[in-house]
Amino acid sequence: MRFEYFAVPDDETAALTIDGGEIDGSVASHVVDPASVLGQLERLLGGPVGDDGLRSAQLVAESPDGARLVIRLSNHLVSLFGMVRPTTLDDVVRHWSLSRRFRRADPEDLNAFAAGLHELCKGSGLRVYCRATADEAELAAAMAPASAGLAGGDSDEPRPLPRRR
Repeated sequence: MRFEYFAVPDDETAALTIDGGEIDGSVASHVVDPASVLGQLERLLGGPVGDDGLRSAQLVAESPDGARLVIRLSNHLVSLFGMVRPTTLDDVVRHWSLSRRFRRADPEDLNAFAAGLHELCKGSGLRVYCRATADEAELAAAMAPASAGLAGGDSDEPRPLPRRR
């Protein structure tokens, strides 16, 4: 998956990005998903401990083929992260990077991503969104069960979707 974070005035403007075109001023990641990983950040910053991360994100739009989603980040998360002082941002990232999700990620990549997201969250009066786009391989794997059934495959049983790495 590719996650692109951006700031625009409202849900309607954010939904226009579902076409997959370039988003000016966006911050990208292949690791930081808007629910579970940003939920971890929200808890680190003082959000609800029992939260499963889904309060951190709200679906705004979905492409007809399901390849792209536009998700609004919660006001609470945006506000908390926007209030982090630049001098303490490195400390926040260091603690956040201890998550097992980042074991394979480059620390510099997470620092650069966090700095960019921090800029989006700092009191601009805009809402912060994420456009999640499935990779070609993920789309092909997800479509395989339907294709196999149409081609007269051995079994009508659907295959499970591949696990994200």
